[in-house]
Amino acid sequence: MSDLAKNNKTVKVKQLRKFLKEKYPNKQVAEIYLEVLENFEDDELVPDLILENLLLDEEDFRVDA
Repeated sequence: MSDLAKNNKTVKVKQLRKFLKEKYPNKQVAEIYLEVLENFEDDELVPDLILENLLLDEEDFRVDA
């Protein structure tokens, strides 16, 4: 599935799952995407289209040191 993540080089499925559960404001949309993510392994990069549809990018997952 890495062909689907051409622009996303850092956000893994596991990170997005956590973000959707804890921080995404629309819980109904989050539930739909959590179901979609069941088709991916935790260590896979999130496909670009999913991040774009959720209006997210790699910056949303950066941890400030």
